[in-house]
Amino acid sequence: MKKSVRTTQVALVLGSLILIFGLVLAPRVSAEKQLETETNPNNLELQQAIALVQNGENPMKGIGMMREMLEKDSTNVDVHWQLAQFSLTSRQIQNAAFRFSKVIEFDNELKYPQAYFWLAQTQVELDKREEAIPLLEKYLTLETDTVVTRGVQQMLDKLKEDIH
Repeated sequence: MKKSVRTTQVALVLGSLILIFGLVLAPRVSAEKQLETETNPNNLELQQAIALVQNGENPMKGIGMMREMLEKDSTNVDVHWQLAQFSLTSRQIQNAAFRFSKVIEFDNELKYPQAYFWLAQTQVELDKREEAIPLLEKYLTLETDTVVTRGVQQMLDKLKEDIH
């Protein structure tokens, strides 16, 4: 059993790397949407908060700014996405799972289809592998990059194999 869990973890890490390469290489946002995002005053505030976290100058102030933004609008999918990413970075897996679920809940435009993938990853980390399967299956219906889908399909197959 221990070997099976280790194999699953290795497969998920490899799949994550494939996904990351696919996400980096494939442009996801049109130039128009990028400009709209950058000039939106709410997003300017978010960009400032992100900068505080990323440059290490005052990360807790940046996180606090994002939480204040959520107090004003709890459905702000961009803020939930950023907080989910920062939670992953700091290995706060439970918080990341919560934030990714919020992204999925409020992302009516499917701006962040990768949230399904990352929520699945957090579920595996939290030893909820069965819950990860439908998330990965949903992600496969949203992703169009064949390199990414092949890697995710391999992860999904391995996960199903290890569960059954």
